[in-house]
Amino acid sequence: MVQTGKGKGARQRPTGVGGRAVRSRNDVPGVGGDPVVTPPTAGLTSKLEPRRGPVKVQLNTWVLASTEARLKWLVKDRQFTVTSVVDVALQELLDRYDVPPADPDGRIGER
Repeated sequence: MVQTGKGKGARQRPTGVGGRAVRSRNDVPGVGGDPVVTPPTAGLTSKLEPRRGPVKVQLNTWVLASTEARLKWLVKDRQFTVTSVVDVALQELLDRYDVPPADPDGRIGER
């Protein structure tokens, strides 16, 4: 330990290589400097997989102010997301008008 500061309020700082105070991760053996010892998180990043879900595309549009107000109320009151509300509403409209379903990649098969 190395004492930093003077007097009663002086703090003890952990020591690193050669007895000097640790100021960064590079001062700690095995973290950033020593190739033999790997940091604790080194193996975790390779195990993470990208989040997979349905393919999504951006849809930009304008709606009436009254529609936006109702949408905001629904999102706030029922804990939905705008994306989920819009998707469900559009799916119901498309089903009502007998629009053929599309595959997960967004392609509509021949009728």
